[in-house]
Amino acid sequence: MQRLIEFIKRIYLVLLFLLMEGVALWYYATATPYNEAKILSRTTAVGGFFSGMVTDVGHFFSLPDENRMLTERIAVLEQTLQRERELHGIDVLDSAQVAALNMDNIHYRYYPSRVTSMTTNRQRNFVVLDKGAEDDIKPNMGVITPDRKLVGYIISCSRHYSVVLPILNTEFNIGGRLADNRSACSVHWLGDSPHYVEAFDLSTYANPAVGMAVEASSERLPDGVIIGHIESFEHNAAKTAYSARLKLATDLSSLDNVLIVENTHYGEIEELLKTTEKQRQK
Repeated sequence: MQRLIEFIKRIYLVLLFLLMEGVALWYYATATPYNEAKILSRTTAVGGFFSGMVTDVGHFFSLPDENRMLTERIAVLEQTLQRERELHGIDVLDSAQVAALNMDNIHYRYYPSRVTSMTTNRQRNFVVLDKGAEDDIKPNMGVITPDRKLVGYIISCSRHYSVVLPILNTEFNIGGRLADNRSACSVHWLGDSPHYVEAFDLSTYANPAVGMAVEASSERLPDGVIIGHIESFEHNAAKTAYSARLKLATDLSSLDNVLIVENTHYGEIEELLKTTEKQRQK
């Protein structure tokens, strides 16, 4: 204790200076609204700079995983091109031939995009992407991660940006099915946790089990897009169906790169559904 007192005696002038400096800075910062706004803008800029550095560092360390997924995609594309070469008797395809090869018959088109902003702490969350109408993006296109996990679907576009209704929005609903036996269910977020969603109306014959994957079942998306995995399940009150709690396959709060998916037949399906509904109303 005596040593502490002696130490404080030696540096009390420095401590007194720092205290007076802090009081002076606080008085200056709160003296007028102009000073408050000026200091706030400076601290925001500094905070934004360091936040940007952290984001860039995080993106740098995620590059190996992204490169791995891109390599897998290239392998799939190469396999597809090889099949086309065999079917058409072409040994080597130049870039023009690749661009023209069966483009009109492609069922799904993929557009890479990047998240510019998003929220995950509200009941009605949204994601903004850096692709818009000028990039051929339209409402009702699906959005997935590069490793085929569900994000949501496009609801509006500007020239250069688009807004996604993600699964973490209480207005979001989507059909689902068990990956093992394709038993159907409906999936909805209750707004209680950013890591879990609920699956309802799962048949009593589905034989669900903890760990089973649940895929998206939607005209907007191709087969094999994973929503999450069953963490628990139970019968409903009437014992007529199961409900299950799913742990989301991806952490939406860490989204960076995504794929926008276009079902080139979606307009046809939508028109057919409208026509059917009109016929039923007659």
